[in-house]
Amino acid sequence: MANHDSRSTSKTIPPSPGTVPPPSSAPPPLASMDPRPHPPEGWAPPPDITPDATPLDDASTVTLTIDGQTVRARKGTNVLEAAGLMGEEVCHFCYHPGLSIAASCRQCLVEIEKMGKLQPSCQVEVREGMVVHTNNAAVLKARREMLEFTLKNHPIDCPICDKAGECKLQRHYMDHDHSLTRVDVPKIRKAKHKDIGREIVLDAERCILCSRCIRFCQEIPGTSELTMTYRGDHEEIDIAPGHRLDNPYSVNVVDICPVGALTAKDFRFAIRAWELKATPTTCQGCATGCAVELHTKHEQAYRLVPRHDPQVNGHWMCDEGRYAYKELDAAARVHRATVDGEEQPLPEAVAVTAERLLQAKKVAVVFSANATNEANDALRQLAEVLASKGQGGEPTRFVLGRPRGEGDAILRDADKSPNTHGALDAAGEVNKHEAELALELAGRAYDAVVFLHDGGELSDVALHGLSGIASVCLASRRSALSDACAIVLPAASWAEVLGTTTNRQGLLRIVRPAWRPEHDRKHRADLVRDLLLAMGLRNVATAKERTRMLAERHDHEPLRSLVSDPQATRPTLLRWANSRG
Repeated sequence: MANHDSRSTSKTIPPSPGTVPPPSSAPPPLASMDPRPHPPEGWAPPPDITPDATPLDDASTVTLTIDGQTVRARKGTNVLEAAGLMGEEVCHFCYHPGLSIAASCRQCLVEIEKMGKLQPSCQVEVREGMVVHTNNAAVLKARREMLEFTLKNHPIDCPICDKAGECKLQRHYMDHDHSLTRVDVPKIRKAKHKDIGREIVLDAERCILCSRCIRFCQEIPGTSELTMTYRGDHEEIDIAPGHRLDNPYSVNVVDICPVGALTAKDFRFAIRAWELKATPTTCQGCATGCAVELHTKHEQAYRLVPRHDPQVNGHWMCDEGRYAYKELDAAARVHRATVDGEEQPLPEAVAVTAERLLQAKKVAVVFSANATNEANDALRQLAEVLASKGQGGEPTRFVLGRPRGEGDAILRDADKSPNTHGALDAAGEVNKHEAELALELAGRAYDAVVFLHDGGELSDVALHGLSGIASVCLASRRSALSDACAIVLPAASWAEVLGTTTNRQGLLRIVRPAWRPEHDRKHRADLVRDLLLAMGLRNVATAKERTRMLAERHDHEPLRSLVSDPQATRPTLLRWANSRG
């Protein structure tokens, strides 16, 4: 129980974004009864919102006291958010920082002095001189009672629920309740495993009626497929008559569901959440470059989920981007170099490649909108070396990416390549476009072609034009392009490298490794470096050195820290990840 002594300590919310203040020194309620393992040293629960970066001033702030600590918070901030910014999490279900306030779950009740009863902290805005208690006896009693009501008709099927291990109901029960059920009447039965959309399955018995999913569909895509039906104990969410939950952002309702009422077909029964490791990275599905987490186990990717980034994607991501992880399939990975269809040790394959490129009379280099800035920068250097040392003079430069698709005004971009901006910057003056590349390959206009990436689509006629010439592909997985090339060098995928892309806003986005590349697979920038060394160059920058140079050029402190601290790129066990639970 919190100590409400009249003495207090002064504390100011830091203005810098992404900074999590240290938690209160007071122990959380029932901490000694919590059987969960303790988090890593120095870990603190992430706030539900990112602090505003603009400086605090007297005109825009109020001063209040929360659990004995004096806090300055911005006008318009609710009590729950103010407590979160000082490291104090107030138990809640229906509140979400990206949605409107419902105040329906009553789980976030707090005591505010001079108010007659407990108040929902998500709905009450901070006021000057306000005194708030988030953990006194009355508040803890109310939380336990609300949890008991919430669990009254809940099926308690945690052993078979996909949300187990990252469920808010589980976590809050362990923190605040621990009581046995007093209900001795049959539970209300509702719809089980109901198919309500292309990607979503509904279990209405697990639903705690927080309305997050309904508000999301109304406020973000604006499609309003979900609604509340019936009343009282029989109330449940359902799909609107004649509709399906098929909007391009539908799987976000799975992320924000605090329990296992809404599950994704793609992840359903695939693996337990506590077995996964989380790697913060950037979505490779389009030019938006959403902040995401890649969830993996033993070099196998299981899902992508959104990570909060106020500059780019807020709290959301599109369904299309979620399945970018499928291109990491282990069965399709290229592990060894091949020359003319025969497997070769990587150093020998690199030597043969360098010799053929230098001897070619006419060369094309194909930058990739699917590769990192570091890889494209290395290819730029290779093009310059071929211009000075090769027999073919200045190579013809192209940029190749994925075919354009459908976009919208929310997050999806019609440019389905993650680094078109960066590839064009590295290529400089691009001589010709993709269509001309296909025509010239079909007409056998080149003696040698270097493809930085296995992505992109070329016609069968263009691919046939690669036969009989020194065609080189730096491939992470088998594709029609890699199969058509005479030389294939094994490249690491985007889940195996530290690097950067540049999104449609011109922002530098960080790609981090979830596991180390196996066998002969290397960062594409390092494969190009091997080629440059084989051509006689010295002191060629590694991929890591190119990343460091980018960090310095852009004065990008998070990237600079990742390069200097190898431990910073290690995945985190999912139970301590920022996005879940």
